[in-house]
Amino acid sequence: MATYFDISSLPTVNKVDQNKVEEIKKSIVANGWQGAPILYTNLGLVTGSHRLAALQEIEETGEDDDVLFENIAEDVTDIVNDYCEKNDMTWDELDFSYLREIFTGTWVEEYEIREW
Repeated sequence: MATYFDISSLPTVNKVDQNKVEEIKKSIVANGWQGAPILYTNLGLVTGSHRLAALQEIEETGEDDDVLFENIAEDVTDIVNDYCEKNDMTWDELDFSYLREIFTGTWVEEYEIREW
């Protein structure tokens, strides 16, 4: 597992909607970290662009700084690299809007990930 500080500088996987970021930030401040971890590789995020943006705002405002030190992310580099190798593709060719094929049969399945 990794903390916000381990992933804070990674490239995001998609653009973020500021309204959604604010909603997530409010939820994190009120309820702490909930749900699935942010998934990332050594090349960038696989999921969690909005959640990372919310955490960045929490860092900037100083609200609920404790969450920044919690384990909130999982490295899936090996899973993604294996998938790319088996399918003769590169990171740039991955469809991040449909992750089911990448993570079927792995521990990631235990989480209900919206992008599936």
